[in-house]
Amino acid sequence: MQASEEKFTKFISGEVTFVIPVYQRNYDWRETDCHQLFNDIENILANKKTHFLGTFVYTYDPTVGSAQEYIIIDGQQRITSIVLFAKALYDLSDDEDLKADIRSKFIKHTTGRGLKNKCRLRPTEYDRKLFEKLMADDFDEKIFTPQEQNTALYKNYRLFREKISDSTFTKEELCDAVSQLNIVAIMLKDENPQEIFESLNSTGLALTKADLIRNFLLMPLAYDEQQELYKKYWLEIEKLLRASKNVENFLIQYLIARRKSDSVQETKKQRLSSRNLYDTFKKFFVKNFSDTETCLKDLYRYVKFFRRCIFNDDTKFENLSALDKKIYELVYLLDAGNSPIILMYLLDRFEKNHFDEATFVNFVDALISLAFRAKICGHSGINPQFAGNVLARLDKENSLDEKLFWQAITFGKGTYSFPNDKDFQASLINNNLYETIKPNLCKYLLYSLEKATRTKELPAYSAATVEHILPRKLNEAWKNYLRERNDSQTHEIWLHTLGNLTLTEYNSELGNKNFADKKKIYAQSHYSYTRALKDSSEWTSKQIQARAKKLATEAIKIWTLPEEFNSRSINLGDIFNLNSDFGTLRGTKPAKLFILDTEIKIAHWNHLLREIVRQLYALDKDIFRQAATARPNLFTTEPTNFKIDENFYMETGFSTDDCLRISKSLVENFDRLGDTNFKEDISFTLRR
Repeated sequence: MQASEEKFTKFISGEVTFVIPVYQRNYDWRETDCHQLFNDIENILANKKTHFLGTFVYTYDPTVGSAQEYIIIDGQQRITSIVLFAKALYDLSDDEDLKADIRSKFIKHTTGRGLKNKCRLRPTEYDRKLFEKLMADDFDEKIFTPQEQNTALYKNYRLFREKISDSTFTKEELCDAVSQLNIVAIMLKDENPQEIFESLNSTGLALTKADLIRNFLLMPLAYDEQQELYKKYWLEIEKLLRASKNVENFLIQYLIARRKSDSVQETKKQRLSSRNLYDTFKKFFVKNFSDTETCLKDLYRYVKFFRRCIFNDDTKFENLSALDKKIYELVYLLDAGNSPIILMYLLDRFEKNHFDEATFVNFVDALISLAFRAKICGHSGINPQFAGNVLARLDKENSLDEKLFWQAITFGKGTYSFPNDKDFQASLINNNLYETIKPNLCKYLLYSLEKATRTKELPAYSAATVEHILPRKLNEAWKNYLRERNDSQTHEIWLHTLGNLTLTEYNSELGNKNFADKKKIYAQSHYSYTRALKDSSEWTSKQIQARAKKLATEAIKIWTLPEEFNSRSINLGDIFNLNSDFGTLRGTKPAKLFILDTEIKIAHWNHLLREIVRQLYALDKDIFRQAATARPNLFTTEPTNFKIDENFYMETGFSTDDCLRISKSLVENFDRLGDTNFKEDISFTLRR
């Protein structure tokens, strides 16, 4: 490693081209970063002092084939931004001598074998075409497409133009100020670039986990191989996913799908997240792949599956296949953001001919039923842990049919369970759906009910709106109407429930008209359940509840659960956890507690609570004492029949519900304070 302190102008203006390798992030400095850079340049002039710009790390790769090219390891965002600033100065200046000076120092080579008129900086493949258009000697705004004008490169160039035009300093002064930017230039020789890269903490925008993973895969390779694999795989992955946030989300869901688990096996039990994605990916790579290209092939294969799960408001539903329409319904309409974990696994097996398309459609229908029932009943639905558990169960089967699939997705208990018909129906009738599942899902519910009754085509989904039959704001006429029928509480209790909601294409016309006037409009509706309202003689709590029961009965036929999985009975072999429905455990007795890979026999629920306290306290006393402060009436310094430590005791003698609720609360506080997830690793069984 060779380090030297020097002026930035000297660093960039030699007979060398700086190359930003393919494993680096695309240019994405924020406007705030560019504002700060410009302020730093102006402060040099205002304070007559130099400014330290940071560290620039680069290396020479002999495989590139030219000693005139240096590869930027760290500093690419800053060097690109200064070149954009210099080009803005160049384009705004009328002084030909100043323009020539700026061009030769910052923008293009004027001499050198094979270098003349070439840009001093070569960005990544993703940015190169636009960057070279910006660096053209004659700037012409008309040649840039709207898409190009929306990039960070173009927007920051325009920002620098505005800042220069508004500055009180001349263009000559601003150019001179750049000469007062000091840097530390570090040239790597025998050092490992990847290790250096990960340890750097230079000024600039923090890398995303997706950037780190790309670097981890490509940086160890020779330059030509980096270029080849980047273009063949990683660039295609980015194109398919379009947005950087999609890349990171894909990588998390890819790992869960491939590992059949969202658990991170470390000293502290954690769930896979953005925070630990990079380290988890590295371990997965080492364990499963012999070389980089094999891994990139696998990523590229799965990203094509993931791409089928990305939709937006512009998606043409009518152009989708039958299978993709079901995927659209699950992922987009139901907003089941973690369902691609299961869908990617199924797409992989479908591609290998493990089942036919009709069976696949039925699998997705089952997931739709689960996701929607879970939202209505307030259950967990398809979260990462659930998805990992489902795949672990499915992966045990060489063949896959509908019964095996239903068995896999109905294993959960409590809030992880697949809501049965009775709970689903009760929630549909009684819950304030418009507030709990929001208007979009209410619209999905009502539209699906309409579609199930029709053979003719419905009006476009986008045109439908949700109407409150009993209006949200009661005028005096409505208040009198309810008062006369001794139904004054209806508005407060039943306003946002299913029975009072209907579909219309003309919500604004209805407003808070009286029910008689509304019926005249409903009679002309394209929606059968809305049109049927014309036959109601009045609109009170009685009619609202009756309509809700009718709609709920029809809903069970759409979002189905096979009868064999509809039972609410508790089996002694079942495994429960702290997410289970504690109400169903009343009158039972525990048999075994599984906590932190330890199996403990227990005789009663207070015993379970005490063992959880013992285990967590032994794990980290300080964190547990902090967690215990949330339950001040539970812990004491006065002796009780349960001693935790010197001068630290716990009250006992609680009911089943209290033992479980206290256990859940303590573990959740411990996890929150310790950044762990032990709650998901605690389970128990029942005894006769």
